[in-house]
Amino acid sequence: MQLASIVTLLHLLGFAAFLGGAFAQQQLMRMSARDGLAAAVRDEYERLAAAIVTKVEVPALFAQVVTGVAFIADAPGFLRQHWLHAKLTAVVALLVLSHLEMFNARRLVKARASRGDAATVEIAGRKKRHATIGAVGAGLVVAILLLVTVLRTAF
Repeated sequence: MQLASIVTLLHLLGFAAFLGGAFAQQQLMRMSARDGLAAAVRDEYERLAAAIVTKVEVPALFAQVVTGVAFIADAPGFLRQHWLHAKLTAVVALLVLSHLEMFNARRLVKARASRGDAATVEIAGRKKRHATIGAVGAGLVVAILLLVTVLRTAF
């Protein structure tokens, strides 16, 4: 098997892990905001969301960056393709958003642990911010998919 095939596989696995982690942690955070949910279940959903973004989503993005660097090192001519510049910009934005999401989720869990229900207003704001970051990230993922498929030949 060629090295390029292995790097491609690892790049796609990183993408799948990122998407799965991003989807799962957004769903858990959304489920934790449901009315009538037992406090222990709510708290566990929040902790799981923070753990997933920290242990799956962000590391998967870094795996994609490393394999992307390997692609460019192997074929530096890619850097002359304008669609790749747009993709790299979107990837950098995703890295920033994922880190913001991670910091937000971890602070939410810390606020819940230290102040309990006294932090309800802060936590509600953090959950709203978390959903907004997730929506922007989803838009960036769609843009990346369009750039590497349809728009790749348009530039």
